[in-house]
Amino acid sequence: MCPTRRYSGSDMDIRETICPLCGNPSPGGEVCGQCRAEKTLWLECPPRVSAVICPTCGARKEAGGWCDLHIERDELARQLITRTIRLHPDLRDISLAITLDDISVNRSRAECRVCGTLFGVRVEGSCGIEVEWKREQCDRCCRISGSYYEGVVQVRATGRRPSAREVEETTRIACAVESSMMESGERLSFISRLEEHRDGIDITVGSQRLGSEIAAAITRELGGRFTTHPKLVGEKAGRQVFRITYSLRLPRYSRGDIILVSGRHMEVLGVEGRQLRCLDHVSGLVRSVPERQVERRAGHKGDAAAWMVAFRDGDLLGVLDPRTGITREVKLPQGREISPGTTVRIMEDGDRLVLLE
Repeated sequence: MCPTRRYSGSDMDIRETICPLCGNPSPGGEVCGQCRAEKTLWLECPPRVSAVICPTCGARKEAGGWCDLHIERDELARQLITRTIRLHPDLRDISLAITLDDISVNRSRAECRVCGTLFGVRVEGSCGIEVEWKREQCDRCCRISGSYYEGVVQVRATGRRPSAREVEETTRIACAVESSMMESGERLSFISRLEEHRDGIDITVGSQRLGSEIAAAITRELGGRFTTHPKLVGEKAGRQVFRITYSLRLPRYSRGDIILVSGRHMEVLGVEGRQLRCLDHVSGLVRSVPERQVERRAGHKGDAAAWMVAFRDGDLLGVLDPRTGITREVKLPQGREISPGTTVRIMEDGDRLVLLE
């Protein structure tokens, strides 16, 4: 019969301060950090990650939806890898280095090196991940290529053809509204076509909301009004599908026009129905003028050019024609102080000069 071994107090102290696996010092006699780190799977890498990109516009697909935020290819690969690498929750002081190498147009190889501290021990690991670049046409480009649209904004003018300036402004406003809605996340609110006609311009839009916003923005800036004309084109998932024509009429006279009323030149500041709010460039006063009193349209303030003031004689100014250098006279509006040597904006109406504000 074997004798019973008795442990002394010193033996018990030693057992309580060493790792039971490697024998190295360990407070409380627990498994040390080195042994725990060696037995822990702290780094997991998928063999492959994929990125889906629209070859037409560069949008990328994420979580079943499309995103227009453009990122460089290498940066996108690094983001995908960083999201898919799995690290132990107790890993601290993490350092991740990724080296990318293009294998082909549709493949890249990433070498990942990860460093950190796990259970108080410095650990290092590496893995290789293949990045697959997939091409798929996004929902917006599919609609555009398929000539899909939900409405048309038809811009016309009352009793005349829209001027080149109005067509340019209409295009600018429409594109600004489209950009604003795109930035807010409405990817399907696109302009698929801008067509200039003899009577005006047609703006074909991919969503009814975009059509409504464009029509409202144009009327705010250029005046006029618009009406909507829906047309039933079919059914989808049991719901009726409509296309809407936004018929927009610019006023006969628009803001910035120079008109002739009772032989006096006035600038149109705004249009309210059949009444024009005008600035009389001779008196400097703002007046309300019925549209029927307008004799004719003399031009637009955008047609004005810079003329140099050569002299002043009472209420007459001598100004130099920038084309010919000949001095011509124009009446100084009431309440305005203009000295020789300054530059003024003048519009020509035949033989008459119109001094603008």
